Amino acid sequence: MRALNQPVSWWGWHWSPPEPLSIVEILERGSMPLRLAALFWLGIDRGSSLLIAADPPLAGKTTVLTALLAFAPPEAVAYFTRGLGETFDLPPVSDSHPTYILVNEMSDHIPVYTWGRYARRAFELLAEGYSLATTMHANSVAEVMDILENDLSVPQRQIANLAFVAAMHVGYRGGVGRRRLSEVAFLRPGDQAGAEVRMSTVAAWNPEDDSFRVADSPEEVSALAAWAGLSEEAFLGEWERREEFLRGLLREGVMELRAVQEALFAYYEGLRPEGHPQPPASGRSRGRQARRRPPPGPGR
Repeated sequence: MRALNQPVSWWGWHWSPPEPLSIVEILERGSMPLRLAALFWLGIDRGSSLLIAADPPLAGKTTVLTALLAFAPPEAVAYFTRGLGETFDLPPVSDSHPTYILVNEMSDHIPVYTWGRYARRAFELLAEGYSLATTMHANSVAEVMDILENDLSVPQRQIANLAFVAAMHVGYRGGVGRRRLSEVAFLRPGDQAGAEVRMSTVAAWNPEDDSFRVADSPEEVSALAAWAGLSEEAFLGEWERREEFLRGLLREGVMELRAVQEALFAYYEGLRPEGHPQPPASGRSRGRQARRRPPPGPGR
């Protein structure tokens, strides 16, 4: 992924930024299962938007989000927002690669975070075909939806363009700290006769035995395959190939950040000359020009 600008407080306000972790290190620590990471990979490859939520500070939201963004195809581009006064000076949407708007956090805690009209503008751009990756302080997916709809006044039809919303659990067991993606919701636009957003839980963590359920019903697989623009057989094949690739990195001890990035780049190179799969038709819009202006109207 190529950055269009320099990040501003991507890790929030710290005396020193945290040590980034690779997705393989996060898998090794049990924060999510291989199958869920492979599902995120399938989505991010196609420019899917995602939001990672956790309530306590220093929970690891940005660490997980940054690690997942390594799944973006090499030709993807990233634009870092700057909070108060952000202009969203973006290039036009491209048919050939996703353009990610990277928002360090959606909150009003400090000026470099994104809130009010700036957050609403990000969702307007998401509806125009850009991709969004961000974090939020919230305990659950339901709380995220409440904040977006009621605190930020983002329309449901725009929230529906967030493909994945994940909530993190942070706690201790046996005196050992653990971080887990406790639930992952899959969002898509609703039909005209019903709600403007359809949401289903495609992954859930069981704290009793520290196990995960990931899209284990035929209905969930069918919905994910349709969203990805693939037959169910092709979707499952892609999913299993990526899961096995990540399993191989774990098995071989390929965990250091740069080594993992190089392995993922080599994976994408292996897809040439055919190229990586096209984004789903229901995801990013095609060929629309970005509006190069600040978001209008008052806001927090």
